[in-house]
Amino acid sequence: VFAEGLAPRVGQQQLANVHQEFGRGTFAMYITGPWQLGEFANRMPPELKDAWATAPMPGPRGDSSGVSMAGGSSLVMFRGSRHPREAWQLLEYLSLPATQVRFYQISGNLPPTYAAWQDTVLSRNTRAMAFRTQLDRLLPLPAVPEWEQVATKVIEYQERVVRGGMTVAQAVVAMDADVDRLLEKRRWMAVRAAGAGKP
Repeated sequence: VFAEGLAPRVGQQQLANVHQEFGRGTFAMYITGPWQLGEFANRMPPELKDAWATAPMPGPRGDSSGVSMAGGSSLVMFRGSRHPREAWQLLEYLSLPATQVRFYQISGNLPPTYAAWQDTVLSRNTRAMAFRTQLDRLLPLPAVPEWEQVATKVIEYQERVVRGGMTVAQAVVAMDADVDRLLEKRRWMAVRAAGAGKP
């Protein structure tokens, strides 16, 4: 894509406004999450209001093999809550499909429960439905505190390859070494914890 000039060789930080640049045609696609639906709807030029769409992630074995990382927010009630009954009632209310549909209408946040997706507000929204399809193809984020640092390294090396500063093979080797250093302490802690249980 970059070698053929179909996308600019610019880094993520060089695009001041992705919505504006997308509207200008600086790039033809943008991988993002459902939180951007409202932003694109509001920020696209009027003449392009209906000229964009969403799609599930493609994958190496066809359209249905593309996966995403699960993300979002969680509802939590603290063990030491002074009002556990009321807190639980709030959690129950926020978990109702009708409440989640209304929350989507207000905030643009997509509902996590499948039942909410049956509502026509969502089921008739083709842009939102691409994300509903993707819900069936999620993987959890790696359960290590260093994940954000690892993700930053992935972006860093992707940009180096895109700009022609490294080959894919060089980037993979360098990124592997960097991530190995990031996770070194985690491995040390795991070995110590495993050894602590021995007599």
